[in-house]
Amino acid sequence: MRYIILILIIFIFEQKPGIHEKMKTSQLVVVTTAGWNNINGKMNTYHWKNNRWEPVLNNINIVTGRGGLAWGNGLHEPSLNKGKLKKEGDGNAPAGIYYLSGLFGYQDISARMNSLKVDELTFCVDDVKSAYYNQIVKSDTVKKDWNSAETMRMKSDVYKYGIFVDYNVNPITPGKGSCIFMHIWSKSTAPTAGCTAMTEDNMLKLINFLDKSKNPVLVQVPQSEYPKMKLLYKLP
Repeated sequence: MRYIILILIIFIFEQKPGIHEKMKTSQLVVVTTAGWNNINGKMNTYHWKNNRWEPVLNNINIVTGRGGLAWGNGLHEPSLNKGKLKKEGDGNAPAGIYYLSGLFGYQDISARMNSLKVDELTFCVDDVKSAYYNQIVKSDTVKKDWNSAETMRMKSDVYKYGIFVDYNVNPITPGKGSCIFMHIWSKSTAPTAGCTAMTEDNMLKLINFLDKSKNPVLVQVPQSEYPKMKLLYKLP
């Protein structure tokens, strides 16, 4: 009887759609850290081929926010958002599942993703009272209504190449966090304000991997949460 029940459970699980079907994605970027408060982690990428997830980039070193990770508004089940939750200014990178919607950089980028060339007039607004909260704007094309915004043309090279993470979008909720990207780190021991960062060489590898026609998705969680996410979304 137990054997029959086990077979039924396996059968039911196999019939449930995984992330490939749910999110209509054929590219995964998986980031894991040792724990909620750890800033260092690993990135692996996969593409959907032969009806399964096949590895492409393996064990790339990354850093996350200075506070580690915290659950945020994304594509994953809202019921997962328990415990450590992301909010504006907390220094946490968002845990969960998010689309990667495009690229940005200091120069035009030749890639299979839409890209935005940023300059000194390009800002990401993090003022919760602004109508442009969590949006990229050109300060010469909109009426400024914010007291706080992040310049996208840094004096350093950290935003030389970047990837937009669709965090806290559709809808945008003020106070839940803003301006989440993947970008170049300043060094391996320096956390970000809430983004996920890596070397320039690895950023270029990731950019070359991404393809908008594959609808790429970021899965980012502590290692302790990954088995549950793997079961729920049929992750590699």
